[in-house]
Amino acid sequence: MEKKDKPQVYNENHMENCNVFQGDVYGATFPLPGAQVTINQTYGKGQKPTKDVTAGRVETEEEREKRKMEVMRAITSSFNFTNKQLGYDNKHKKLTNERIAILFRKCFGIGSYPSQRNKLIMEQMWALLMDKRDKCTKQVGEGFFRQTVLNVIGYYVSCGLLVGLPLDLAQAVFKDADRNIAKNISRNITSNSLPEGLVDILDYYIDKLTEGEF
Repeated sequence: MEKKDKPQVYNENHMENCNVFQGDVYGATFPLPGAQVTINQTYGKGQKPTKDVTAGRVETEEEREKRKMEVMRAITSSFNFTNKQLGYDNKHKKLTNERIAILFRKCFGIGSYPSQRNKLIMEQMWALLMDKRDKCTKQVGEGFFRQTVLNVIGYYVSCGLLVGLPLDLAQAVFKDADRNIAKNISRNITSNSLPEGLVDILDYYIDKLTEGEF
């Protein structure tokens, strides 16, 4: 075969009419042009499906745990219920802001050792507390939704741990709370956005509190 008759090889490695994915993609499927695409994002080991809006990425597990601790510290340090607003445990011992704070932390998995099922429910509560809440907005400078906090406080009220009018109780946590936000105490945990099984978790730790375990 003469040199001029030698077959020519062409490299077709060029980007034309192709889908381009920027960023991390796990378990991806690359469709042909014209196909209808549904993307189900999965996450690598140690990652949570939480979008870090400011950085435009998924936060790491370590970052999320740090954010949880900061949020919980900000919430429980604001508990300032008066002596009249605090109830009693089953041993007729007066409750304190510190004990209510411990209860709140345990209900979100901090300082407790929940089952795998309860961990999943608690993670849903963390998402509502920090990441999203339909028709709700965060206060400037706060990394959590007040509505979720007051829903849980409302359940404590229904169990007799706290006593008082919704507005007074709301202002014992958030000094600038108004009647509108205080309604979340009356709504308690009846909202459809709260996960099924939450009552069992709250009751479990409330029983421990009222029996004087903490």
